[in-house]
Amino acid sequence: MNAFSSACDNFGFTISSKKTEVMYQPAPRIPYQEPNITVKGQRLQVVENFTCLGSTLSRSANIDAEVNNRIAKASSAFGRLKKTIWERIGISQGNKIKVYRAVVLTTLLYGCETWTINRRHEKQLQQFHLRCLRSIFKIRWQDRIPNIEVLERAELPGVITTMRKAQTRWAGHVLRMSDFDIPKQLLYGEFSRGGRKIGGQRKRYKDSLKAYHKDFNIDVTTWENAASDRLA
Repeated sequence: MNAFSSACDNFGFTISSKKTEVMYQPAPRIPYQEPNITVKGQRLQVVENFTCLGSTLSRSANIDAEVNNRIAKASSAFGRLKKTIWERIGISQGNKIKVYRAVVLTTLLYGCETWTINRRHEKQLQQFHLRCLRSIFKIRWQDRIPNIEVLERAELPGVITTMRKAQTRWAGHVLRMSDFDIPKQLLYGEFSRGGRKIGGQRKRYKDSLKAYHKDFNIDVTTWENAASDRLA
């Protein structure tokens, strides 16, 4: 950090210690120790979560905080449109769903192309999605209408299907990148040393992508060949 600070001085740049934060993600099974990093004698603030380009990064290297943040932002967007859109009689149900897709659903799934989620996250996202649709259609729990019928009325897929389609589309986009682009290097990169332990493994992005390909009946051994043709 001192070397970086000195380089900034050479170009007339100043590092603001008030705006610069430190987040340390320890390796698995390594105990957490709060880092002590300073710039010109001033200690930088250590945080557990950090927001970068609208996405929340966590010290624990999971997306719990990101999913909760996305749901909170989408809920706020949905609430602001309650009187002007959802409860307005002059707007058709079809147009309400279009607004929901354009405003709420995009807010909920912002950055989902890079998520590695588990069933708990899927349940949170799907519950929020269905709760919003039931509110738009004024469906109460006493009506005993199943979730599949709610999705059919809205002519929308489940939010998990939408997320998986986005990740599959993003994987094809990364594949067509240059070999020197960082996203492609991260997707195909491997450690030069070490290996995964025997038994239960921590879920990786590659594991999720492989499962999604199977769900969409895409051959996991030849998906790169198919994705190379963007139009197809």
